[in-house]
Amino acid sequence: MESKWCLLALSGIVSAAGLTGCSSMAPMQPQDPDRMVSVAPMECSTFATRVATHAQHQQKVTASPQVAAAADEGAAGADADEESGEAEPAPRADLPLFSTAPVGQPYPSGWHPWRINRNKTPTRYGLVAQRDQVVMHAQADASASGLYVPLTARDAGMLRWAWRTRDVIRTADNTLGSREDAPLRVFVAFDGDKGNLSLKDQLMYEMARLTTGREMPYATLMYIWAGRRPAGSILPNPHTDRVRMIVADSGLAHTGEWRCHERDLRADYRKAFGQEPGRVIAVGIMTDTDNTRTRAESWYGDILLD
Repeated sequence: MESKWCLLALSGIVSAAGLTGCSSMAPMQPQDPDRMVSVAPMECSTFATRVATHAQHQQKVTASPQVAAAADEGAAGADADEESGEAEPAPRADLPLFSTAPVGQPYPSGWHPWRINRNKTPTRYGLVAQRDQVVMHAQADASASGLYVPLTARDAGMLRWAWRTRDVIRTADNTLGSREDAPLRVFVAFDGDKGNLSLKDQLMYEMARLTTGREMPYATLMYIWAGRRPAGSILPNPHTDRVRMIVADSGLAHTGEWRCHERDLRADYRKAFGQEPGRVIAVGIMTDTDNTRTRAESWYGDILLD
């Protein structure tokens, strides 16, 4: 399923900006200190404690008969939407954890698949047990697709997640459309006043709406594991300046290790876009190797949004 924000050029495909034949992106220098953020992974033991607390709270909330009924109704509607391909799944108040979902399913209830281009081979996703923990397993072979959760709009707060990769794509360069791949991506979509956009961006959004029948988000902030760019770099998307990427991990040094991160979305958005963020409306993941025609195997732990 294509969401209202997955049509952005998240993996180097032709984007809505390409449809209009223009882009308002200004050149950025990733090595410029003004275009860098401080990146320091958090202790994974601390992250695990937060996950346990979050899971207990989520279990209490979902145990409510009213919430359970609403979840069942939403799941049924989402199934119908995915079959018809005509409507968006209903937004959720919570971000479902991978660790509390049954092993063997492709994704937890509340998460939804999306394909950025139906001509692209989709990445394979599935819930697996690893070290007594259920995590999301991603396997990409010259492929690109993702999973996402539409959310009820909320203020930008703290984002925390864990991830691990077997493969780092050393030939990738996320500033070039022809090599814009990553073994791991966690991204957040934001709402905003599209009336404040430049004329070129407004034309891009209108072309996307007319072409797809869906609205694009105002902006998307993405955290990636890069092949060469240094951690802390803020990278422009090669197709539209409405997507900015922050390198959370880079290179081979930590390949095969679980890495846990904690980010202040408001602070990162200010640094990446130079303005205050709108409200958060979706969170997603993606592992893609379609542009470099390579393979990558990665794992995502839980994602927490406070």
